[in-house]
Amino acid sequence: MSAERLIDIFILMAKHESDDPLGSSLCSVAKDITELSGAAISVITKDGMREQLCASNNIAHRLMDLEITFKEGPGHDASQYGTANEVIELIANEGQRWSLYAPEAVELGARAVFGFPIRVGAVVFGALSLYRDSPGPLSEEQSSSAYLMASVIGRAVLVMQAGVPRGAIANELQGQSTFDFSVHQASGMLSVQAKLSMKDALIMLRSHAFAVDLSPSELARRIIDRSTRFDFQSGEWLQADSEDGKYGI
Repeated sequence: MSAERLIDIFILMAKHESDDPLGSSLCSVAKDITELSGAAISVITKDGMREQLCASNNIAHRLMDLEITFKEGPGHDASQYGTANEVIELIANEGQRWSLYAPEAVELGARAVFGFPIRVGAVVFGALSLYRDSPGPLSEEQSSSAYLMASVIGRAVLVMQAGVPRGAIANELQGQSTFDFSVHQASGMLSVQAKLSMKDALIMLRSHAFAVDLSPSELARRIIDRSTRFDFQSGEWLQADSEDGKYGI
């Protein structure tokens, strides 16, 4: 999991949350982080039905409506089988796969579509559907960003179900240790190590904590006691050996 990409996602979420309705920011961020034409998210309800959570634009919204209506499409397959899938040229695909969905999607302007399962652990409870208005596969970076975004969405949906208020999802995902003095102390140390502003160092600390499945407070403690540090030259987080005190990746 890329801490740098997580930082990008959290910054985008904070930017979109102030303007978008609760949940919709996730679709806007998914579109931006993958640099595609649009994104939509569906979740599986208790009765096993798929329900649209959000869409980044009108075309993405209508594409998701097609998926739910026809029970075909990238998100449907991703949530059904738990694996990512793609059709990189919908026009050439007409009549072969998704016989109902594909021609309608082409009519809406989609030329390539992609689906990624949303899961927490082994449980798949939704899908991220992406489309582009030109044919072609995802780049390695786009694919990696989509997988990472699907992981963030999984946690975000659980956070929303817990009743987190509008504008607080990004903070909640990052641990939200706003009043933990140790986090700010560690951010000060990290800002020196990484040559960043305090604000950016705090975002970096929270994002890395998310990436390695630690609370921000626990990572802060490790930074303060110098068992963890960021090496500016290599761009790597380093861990101190408990015996000789030397650092390694």
